[in-house]
Amino acid sequence: MSLPAGTMAAALRFSTTDDVSDLKRKFLDASMADGRGGEHTTGVRGWIVYNVWGKGTSPLPDAQRMRSDFSFAATIEDRLEDFAIWYVTYKPHGNEVSHVTMGKYVSQVRAWYHRITRVVLGLGAEGSRISDVLKGYARLVDQPPPLEREGCMPDDLRAGLDAVYPAGASAASASMRAALTYGFASFSRGCEFALDDSRREAFDSTQHITPADVTPVRGAGALNLRVKMRKRKDLRVLRGKHSEVMLAGGGSVLDPVGDMMEWLRARRELGLAEDGPLFCWPDGRGFAVREIRAAVKAVMQAAGRDPALFGAHSLRIGAATAALASGVPPQLIRLMGRWSSDVYEIYCRMSLQSALQVGVTITSAAGVRPATRFEQEHLELLPSEIAAFGRADVVR
Repeated sequence: MSLPAGTMAAALRFSTTDDVSDLKRKFLDASMADGRGGEHTTGVRGWIVYNVWGKGTSPLPDAQRMRSDFSFAATIEDRLEDFAIWYVTYKPHGNEVSHVTMGKYVSQVRAWYHRITRVVLGLGAEGSRISDVLKGYARLVDQPPPLEREGCMPDDLRAGLDAVYPAGASAASASMRAALTYGFASFSRGCEFALDDSRREAFDSTQHITPADVTPVRGAGALNLRVKMRKRKDLRVLRGKHSEVMLAGGGSVLDPVGDMMEWLRARRELGLAEDGPLFCWPDGRGFAVREIRAAVKAVMQAAGRDPALFGAHSLRIGAATAALASGVPPQLIRLMGRWSSDVYEIYCRMSLQSALQVGVTITSAAGVRPATRFEQEHLELLPSEIAAFGRADVVR
């Protein structure tokens, strides 16, 4: 059978001919996994068992009745919905069944009926309802419970870094060490200092951090670094604006400033462009979030922790948790972590002394095993707190 093509007129003629029905039959026939009518597919075998042993009815349809009685096809769809729920709940073959697999089984049964009766099932509301049922099953049952990430505590992070990415080992080691201590000290999300591979993100110097965004700042008797951050939590560019992160020097456990300076020196020796990604491999390829995630897991495993409990976000969680355990007020932590999308401008005006004080606190927090993690309810800054910080703890 040839397909009309090439012009809109041909497409319109095609849509009003019997070719559409012919193609439906051809495609549904091709969807069957075997050449014996589909009785040997897993879905159809389960359907037969369900009807014969579970319902005491015959699964073999009356072809003439199905073609003439629309309600009969709807009845089959209702029974298919019950079949899907029964199959994923009772697992007749003894194995877990994913929502995707169950959807394939339903399709096998529909194709089997079509081959016998030439009636197409699954086109009405009943068909879409099965999809909704399986979608709900996927959300409530099929998916494993979310694993609660733990935070990287400073002493664990230091021990793991010294084991996996020791200072002075190589340029790649210096880059990853600087990236991880930066992520911790800046309360950063992985996508704020690495490329978001889940979005197939490519490096863009107008959106991502570059070496040119790092500026030395003297304060509190130590060398500190100011870093421009061009992204907020929802990954949108700040419409030409940027937020600034302060890296405090002088920490007794972690040294994000020293690690950054060492990496910048190694980066210059490699001859990498100043407008390239700040954290990258020796060939200039920017780190991806998945690579940060893998590095965090390796570091925490070297520190004797379960790597399954850690990811890229553990740097941010750990910084906030260490700050909370060290007595930093929650509202100040929220500002430092930029948890409210409306407060980054206040953070930009926060006094240098306050920012550096928090930075030294979290990079010096040794032996912290907090009883309370910095939880979600701590994150949103109240309007009254925004107003208070707008007046009190900022420099004009």
